[in-house]
Amino acid sequence: MPQISASSHKRPRKLWWLVGLVIFAIFALLQMPAAWLVQKYAPNTPYVQHVSGNLWQGLMIWQVPTGAAPLVGSAEWSWQPWQLLLGQIAADVDIVSGQTRLDGQVKIARNAWQIDDMSGKIAPETLADLVKWQLPNTPILVNSVSLKRNSSTASSGAGFIAADGQLTWVGGEMGYPNSGRVSYINVPATRAALSTEQKNNKNLLHINLLNEQDKRLGDLYLDGDNMLDVSLTQRLLENMPEYRGQAPQDTPVISVRQPLLTGLGARQ
Repeated sequence: MPQISASSHKRPRKLWWLVGLVIFAIFALLQMPAAWLVQKYAPNTPYVQHVSGNLWQGLMIWQVPTGAAPLVGSAEWSWQPWQLLLGQIAADVDIVSGQTRLDGQVKIARNAWQIDDMSGKIAPETLADLVKWQLPNTPILVNSVSLKRNSSTASSGAGFIAADGQLTWVGGEMGYPNSGRVSYINVPATRAALSTEQKNNKNLLHINLLNEQDKRLGDLYLDGDNMLDVSLTQRLLENMPEYRGQAPQDTPVISVRQPLLTGLGARQ
C-alpha cells in the first residue's frame, strides 16, 4: 500500500491557492475608494459633487440642475455581493433630499438596470424644485415601486420591460402657467399604478392615473428615449373651475408629447 508522507498533507492544493487568491481579489476590490471609481468611469460629471467610502458601502452627494438653484441630495449605498452570482451589481440605496426619503435596491447588469421595492415619500419642497408651479403642500407617497429597463440595441429589446408598484397623492389646488397667466385645478386624490406596455414595437412604462374610485384620470407613457406622452381625461379637467368642455368622462381631451425633462427648471 503506497505511503503518504506527512508533509504532503501540509502542502495546500493548488485549488485552495486559487480560492484564496479570488477571495483576496474580491476584498481588495471592495476596499477600492468609490471616489476613484467615479473619477475613472464618470469623470467631470456635473451631477456628482462628493463621494466617500468604498465599493462595499459609501455616500454620494449629488445635484440636479433645475433652474436658479439646483436640487441637492445624498445617496448612501450598501453592496449586496451575492448578486454577483446572478451576473449583476446590486446595492441597498437610501436617497435623501430635504424631507424626501426613498429607499430600495438598485441593480445593474450588462444591458439593463432595475429598481426593486423602492418606497418612501417625495416631499412637496422637492416637487416645487422640479416643477415651478403652485403645488399643494402634500407629499407623493412611493409604494413598493419596481422598474426594469433594458438598454439592448436588439430589435424591440430596449425600453421598460417590467414595472410594478404605485404612487399616491392626496392632491389639492394646483396653479400652473397657461397662456401668460396662472390657471388652477383642484387635483383629486390620485393613485398612479405602474405597469409596462408594448406599442409600435417599443417597450413603454405606463403610469395609469386613477381617482379614489379607480376611475381613469389620465395616462402617462415613457419610452426608452425618454419621450413622455401625457393624456388627460374629461374627468380630471372637470376639476378645473374655468373648464367648460363637454365630453364623456373617460374621453382624453389633452394629449401632449415631449422629452421627459423639458421645462422642469423653467420659472414662471
